[in-house]
Amino acid sequence: MATSNSPPHKGDVSTCSVCFERYKNPRYLPCLHSFCHSCLESYIVSTCIAKEAPVGFRCPLCREFVAAPGTFSSPEKWAKQLPLNESLITYLKSEKPSEDHETCEACRRTQEDQPASFWCKSCMESLCDMCTKYHRKNRMTQDHKLVQLSEIKLSGSAMIAENVCTKHKGEIMKMFCADHKEACCTTCVSFEHRKCNNVDSIDKCLTELQEGKQMERLLREIDKLSLKLNNIAKEEEENVSQIDRQSNELIQSAEKLLQETQAHLEELKQIYLRELSKIMKDRKGKVNSSLEAISEKKHYVEHCKQLLSQVKDSGSDIAYVCKFYEVKHKIDEIKKTYINKVSFDIQGKLSSKIKELKSISKLSELSVFQKSCSMEFGFDVKSARMTLESEFTIENSWIYGGCFLPSGGILLADYPNFRFIYLDCVGKSILQGKLVGPKPRDIIVSGSDILIALEGLNALQKVAMGKFSLGSTIPTGESCLGIAKFQEYLYVTRPTSIIKLDKQGNILKTYPTRKWTYSVTVTGSGDIVHCHYGGNSVTAMRDDGQTLWVYKHPQLIGPVCVTVDFLDNIYVAGEQSNNIHILSGKGKLLRILSDVPKPFCMRFKEGSLSFLVVTNGNCVKVYNLKTD
Repeated sequence: MATSNSPPHKGDVSTCSVCFERYKNPRYLPCLHSFCHSCLESYIVSTCIAKEAPVGFRCPLCREFVAAPGTFSSPEKWAKQLPLNESLITYLKSEKPSEDHETCEACRRTQEDQPASFWCKSCMESLCDMCTKYHRKNRMTQDHKLVQLSEIKLSGSAMIAENVCTKHKGEIMKMFCADHKEACCTTCVSFEHRKCNNVDSIDKCLTELQEGKQMERLLREIDKLSLKLNNIAKEEEENVSQIDRQSNELIQSAEKLLQETQAHLEELKQIYLRELSKIMKDRKGKVNSSLEAISEKKHYVEHCKQLLSQVKDSGSDIAYVCKFYEVKHKIDEIKKTYINKVSFDIQGKLSSKIKELKSISKLSELSVFQKSCSMEFGFDVKSARMTLESEFTIENSWIYGGCFLPSGGILLADYPNFRFIYLDCVGKSILQGKLVGPKPRDIIVSGSDILIALEGLNALQKVAMGKFSLGSTIPTGESCLGIAKFQEYLYVTRPTSIIKLDKQGNILKTYPTRKWTYSVTVTGSGDIVHCHYGGNSVTAMRDDGQTLWVYKHPQLIGPVCVTVDFLDNIYVAGEQSNNIHILSGKGKLLRILSDVPKPFCMRFKEGSLSFLVVTNGNCVKVYNLKTD
């Protein structure tokens, strides 16, 4: 990379826009912007180093996304796998390219001097108007790509050679090697690909792709993958919003606690001050009373002293003698009176609880529960092995619904005991909670809440995640039997209908169904799938209620539960047929898992191929689908 700080002049196609110096081994991106090899390599590594599993990068100029040209795990090698800009390299070979290419290179070979007006991307040389005319007429060069030199001066992207082999100068790529998945010229076929078994012309490959409609199938597959990624992105965006909400809730909770604590301390302070004021007033009253009595005696003593002084100075002899004994008698009486000298020492001992506040280092212990999703898009459910991860029995219970918690635990809806049960994945009970209503039929996780369908209350019960405290209820109008969540909407099965609710619990749509529709699920594309127990059928419909397909099979009896994995495969639990049917998103049978005794409920762990099945009413089994 260069170190020059001077930007390139406008229209200067010989200067790299990253290092601002003359191009060194220029390579171009799909957006047709070119950069030095070393500049591009450094840029790719620096932008990808902080990313999690990078699959591409953005052009330094136009910010267009560039898909990884090589292995995802080796971004440091991507620059080398981008094509060299051979036209630009040829253009730069002369010492003064801007001057050399102003004359026709074909004419110079015959010692003529004609001004150039076009550039041939295939021959990689400049041509005058006359040579350009014959270039277009010649059978060998009529397919060459020609651009005006004025375009090159405005943008280096016009110099990108099209359909030209990067290994053999001037050769047009007309062949395609299916073994190496790359286009090549005839010289490449003769040497590099001479041992390859699947080399055909570009025209033949194009015809085969078009006739086999392979492009359309690939586009549908990409659309499906794009839909999955969009749904995951929406969930991640919701996670960001949830983080903000939880953060705000924690801040508000902390502020509320501080306010309540401050208010309580202020109240304690006022009580303390009132008590202290009362004590001070009482004690000061007693001291003042004592002080008043002492003051009176002091005044009386002064009075006696004045009487004696008067008699002594100017009184008669009889007055002198009488007053002396009179005053002496009174002074003796005063000496005999009790003088109550009062002193107080007011002390206070603060509560040890108050002192403990100073030793608190945190308002709360913060904890984070993290979950991760593995994106196994290439998984083939037809050949997967169903391995048992754990199995346990819930005694004296009948489990109608279950799901995984984001933290990894399992939640179960215990129908006859009006409770939900929280266990770890090996069956160790962590918590049991009583519900406000009877007959819990299903249970799911929705954001920061757990939702439980209460058949006996005609409502959904909210339970706070983490605290497991009961919250508000969402009325459903009729008995609710099953719940599913898709994006921000809830779908609830009732005896003869399915309702769609928004976040606030408002019923947006009602879909009529046959009697005893027990379970519902929603695919990644938004199709609503439900099973009919008595009719031994599974039905899929669009959001507008139009039926897409109906599935029936002789080996499906009593379909009681339907769920979907993150690949949009549909799983139907046949309670009476003792099996699980796996369907495609189009309702085609992919596989039947046999010998599953009375499966009553099923649910997948989000983003994985682990799922739980409740058999025989109280036996919980956790399975994982794996490929060899």
